[in-house]
Amino acid sequence: MKKVMRKALTLMFVLLMLTSCAGRKRKSRTVDEEHDGKTYIALIESYQPRKKNVSNTVNDAKFETFLDKVFVESMESDYMTMHFNVIDYKKYGIEKPPVDLGEVKYGFDEENFQYMKDQLAELQSFDFDKLSYRQQYDYEALEYSLYETLADMCYYYYSFPISSGSNAPENLVSNFSDFTFYDRESVDDYMTCLKDIDRYFDDLLVYVKDQAKDGLPPIDAWVTHTQDACMSTLNKTEDNEYIVSFNDRISELDFLSDEEKKAYIEENKNIVLNEVLPAYQKVYDEMKQYFGKAKIDDYALCNLDKDYAKLLYILQGSNNKDIDTVFQELNDNLDYLEAMLMSCVYDESSYNKYNAYYGGSGSMSLVGKDALEFLRKELVGYYPDLGDVEYSVEELDPDTAPSTVVAYYWPSPVDNHNQNIIRTNPNNMVPGYETYGTLSHEGFPGHLYQHIYYLKGAPHNFRSAIGFIGYTEGWAVNAQYYAYQFSGIDDEYAAAAVFFEDAYYFFVYSIIDIGVNYYGWSAKDIVNHFKDDQVFSFDNSSASSIRDLLIEMPGVYCSYGLGCSSFITLCEDTKAAMGDRFDYVSYHDALMKNGPLPFNILQTAVDEYIAAH
Repeated sequence: MKKVMRKALTLMFVLLMLTSCAGRKRKSRTVDEEHDGKTYIALIESYQPRKKNVSNTVNDAKFETFLDKVFVESMESDYMTMHFNVIDYKKYGIEKPPVDLGEVKYGFDEENFQYMKDQLAELQSFDFDKLSYRQQYDYEALEYSLYETLADMCYYYYSFPISSGSNAPENLVSNFSDFTFYDRESVDDYMTCLKDIDRYFDDLLVYVKDQAKDGLPPIDAWVTHTQDACMSTLNKTEDNEYIVSFNDRISELDFLSDEEKKAYIEENKNIVLNEVLPAYQKVYDEMKQYFGKAKIDDYALCNLDKDYAKLLYILQGSNNKDIDTVFQELNDNLDYLEAMLMSCVYDESSYNKYNAYYGGSGSMSLVGKDALEFLRKELVGYYPDLGDVEYSVEELDPDTAPSTVVAYYWPSPVDNHNQNIIRTNPNNMVPGYETYGTLSHEGFPGHLYQHIYYLKGAPHNFRSAIGFIGYTEGWAVNAQYYAYQFSGIDDEYAAAAVFFEDAYYFFVYSIIDIGVNYYGWSAKDIVNHFKDDQVFSFDNSSASSIRDLLIEMPGVYCSYGLGCSSFITLCEDTKAAMGDRFDYVSYHDALMKNGPLPFNILQTAVDEYIAAH
């Protein structure tokens, strides 16, 4: 069985190895054309979606079999990938992969690279024109995703598993806390994975060491973040999240006897105290040696490889437009949002409504499932009715929940669309615009809504194995705007103002991210760029701080900012083309029915919508 690198971006576990990439000047490397990321970046930049046969509903049987194989092999890539995507793996003919946390090894993965190339060649052997309408979108989504993956693999040395944007010790706590127990086998698998943490961390430390030898030691901010993440786990013993969360979930299982539950609880406790916590302590101790080994300015992407910087924004934005165009659209859409805000500020009635709702009156005083149910019922004015959907709202441990988290959504597996979980941080569930906006982002009409709406159209399961984060996060940020529109605020300027307060920094941070990491901005450049801004400005101190932050976490905010900006541009262009024929409900159906897509392919679906209406 070949090991498959998966391109999904829905699981935090996958993000441990595939995102948050930066570095410093490295030794020269001879790269042949086949392994040169620029080759695949060029294929992405020049990608042209094909015209689809809207009326063809007959699936090509051989292509469907090919997609079945893509899905099965992606689920066989590693155990955690399979577990979070599929409940009954045997039903799909999936060969259960080794029950562990996967391989952590620094270096170019030649075998996997070749596997992806072979998959691309097999995909391109099919006659696109003979595929059904749904299959044609599946073809392009997979083709584009493979180009992204091949390009990203060529820059393997910029994948940092202990960075601030994606940190293995920190993320593992969430992965184990959200591990669902379906049966006795899954409980035993959990125990096996838990025992594998010490091996996984040992491999992680070797990875960091080898990466440092290659001229890429972690910067001090990453070292500090990793140590802080370790210490938040080490600060507790028997009330550790690995123990408390497990005990809560195991006690609810009806397929275990009380004696069996007690035995599992004791086994879990022993593993955590005797193996997991010492592993975290080892990571904490080993990180000390890297303090002062790297200079943060060396890690600005423009000082590494501008082609890689370009790729990062292509990946985060799900957009193959050139950087100059993307940058200009970001600034234009920021100006658009600011204009709406200023019109609210100078209108006394709107401003009073804005202030009232900003403080958490009316629907914005709702939290948790009450807020989500309100959002689910009220969204029908802007979105297609989803019908009944099952989901649960579960609180994080208030003592270990990250301070920056308000809530997050875990997507349902392919064989149970009703297993949707929104985790909330009770420390941050304060009535008001932020909680209301966050729950709309994660729930309705954001991630949960979009995910389930697409699944109700019976897509092929392989689509769970690929993802386009600019689409998914951009959708969720954009959904917050519409959630404010049906929050009870009558004046659209007041709604825009609240949205602006909630999403403004995604645009500002994305602009500065590209400025710093692609154009090479200094702190002074940041100050100058915003000197005439009506709403926001920087002094040298604040500009220096945000510059360091965005070198430390390049691209992290861009999936939100670039994605939302693309949705705004797409919507405004569609309104201009359709005039009075434009309808939000049918328009949003057009955006969702073919699943998450890069924006150039999504444009095809919008063009079809315009032509049909």
